[in-house]
Amino acid sequence: MTTRLLMLAGVLAACAALPAAAQQNTFKLGISSVQPRATTGEFSGPFTPAGIRLAVRDRTTPFLSYSRALDAHWGVELALGLPPTHDIALDIRNPALPGNAEALSGQVAAQVRQIAPTVFVNYTFLAPASAVRPFVGAGINYTHFDKARSTAAGDALDGGPTSVELKDSTGLALQAGLGWRIDDRWSLWAALATARVKSQITTNTLGVERRSDIRFRPRVLVLALGYAF
Repeated sequence: MTTRLLMLAGVLAACAALPAAAQQNTFKLGISSVQPRATTGEFSGPFTPAGIRLAVRDRTTPFLSYSRALDAHWGVELALGLPPTHDIALDIRNPALPGNAEALSGQVAAQVRQIAPTVFVNYTFLAPASAVRPFVGAGINYTHFDKARSTAAGDALDGGPTSVELKDSTGLALQAGLGWRIDDRWSLWAALATARVKSQITTNTLGVERRSDIRFRPRVLVLALGYAF
């Protein structure tokens, strides 16, 4: 985890060190809707029936970012926010399972916190004096999962107290949006971002491990108020 965070910091520092004709700093504070749009494979492992998948639910969380203009059009941004804790629900599709197992489908089997700092290099269109300026950006996302825990429904399906782990992920991130300049200091921002996130979830129940691959196609909708200085 430390190496990947240093890599993100290095990208930010390198971009900030570029020569700038008109440097400007902007803090953004707002709210983001994090929609994981995850797809999972079936769980595999000892004593694991077919047809058990997961569904990761959406979460809304506060958003925070810092950006630095490198010239009239180019800039670098570090997007953060309060890490959301996602509910992970069961998706059971096996009619051969007992009724009490099928009844668990749709229930929350686990919860996990997602920490996903992202560095973007942005290009903003139109002149700086324009009231509304669209922008696009590309960069690197690092997603760390922690504080994962199984719920009573997860323990019941697995057959006992269960621990949960998810692997971290590093991948390409993209965003596009609009900025509306209120005055020389204040602005409003709206953006849509996504990233390439791949992970693997592992559960351990009394020494029995079960695994499933997870691919996220996250969609993050952001509304924020910006302050430039």
